[in-house]
Amino acid sequence: MLEPARSLPQTDLEEAWRTAAQRRLARLRFDLHDGPQQDMVLLADDIRLLREQLEAVLDGQPHKERVLGRIDDLEARLVAIDGDLRRISAFAESPFMAAEPVPVVLAKMTDEFATRTGIVPEMRVEGDFGGLTDSQQITLLGLIREALSNVREHSRAGSVTITVNAGPDGVEATISDDGRGFDPDRALLRAARGGHLGLVGMHERVRLLGGETRIDSSPGGPTTVSVMLPPYPRR
Repeated sequence: MLEPARSLPQTDLEEAWRTAAQRRLARLRFDLHDGPQQDMVLLADDIRLLREQLEAVLDGQPHKERVLGRIDDLEARLVAIDGDLRRISAFAESPFMAAEPVPVVLAKMTDEFATRTGIVPEMRVEGDFGGLTDSQQITLLGLIREALSNVREHSRAGSVTITVNAGPDGVEATISDDGRGFDPDRALLRAARGGHLGLVGMHERVRLLGGETRIDSSPGGPTTVSVMLPPYPRR
């Protein structure tokens, strides 16, 4: 005779459901990040390039402002859609939760940056990252990615240096570029008011983990973004 099927204890079922849900959320965020979100960035770049080209071609034409205004409307719609995608992505598992060491993820991140910009970052990574919690790993890699995104989009830099050190006192990272720089206070305030959280949101995540972020820059450059995360208190 066949043995009757044994049901799992309720706690085991809940854990299985939770694990399955986390995997699906992770897959969703991977798909969003590697698909629509990257496409939105590239499309926004294309629209900005198109606007610059049209502005030159339409110089002196009576409908110039109307055409450029339409392009600006399209770009504004892209920004809104990108914000929606980021909010959806924020509810899902982080793509940095892959079963890969932090140095490997950093190498892939910088390879992607080099492919897009033609700038090969100088990278120095030292220490043991095995003690990082999931939240620390997500926050560290997210901040570095956001800093590189800002370099790509705004800095007009010719060189970038990334330094990451993990040790008994925590983990520290710096991202430096020789670009045109900016006023950090004004830029962050303008970004927050416009709903473009970026480094503002990452600063808050670092703060919640007991860490600190610092942006050293001024018009004319250079710019350095620094983060420090203390060791997680183990019980």
